[in-house]
Amino acid sequence: MFNKSLKFILGFAILILGISLVLVWWKDVVILFRGVVGMVLALAGLVILYMMKDAKHGS
Repeated sequence: MFNKSLKFILGFAILILGISLVLVWWKDVVILFRGVVGMVLALAGLVILYMMKDAKHGS
């Protein structure tokens, strides 16, 4: 019982710490999110171009 309570308190404290750090560093979070979106779009473009090349040679 004590072990479960300790894990709950520790988990709750880490959750609060994580949320507060995201709010404090919000500008950095936005920059990171934009960077991730940019990389995902670039990879999606590469995959689409590869599929077009592959489909052209397959026919």
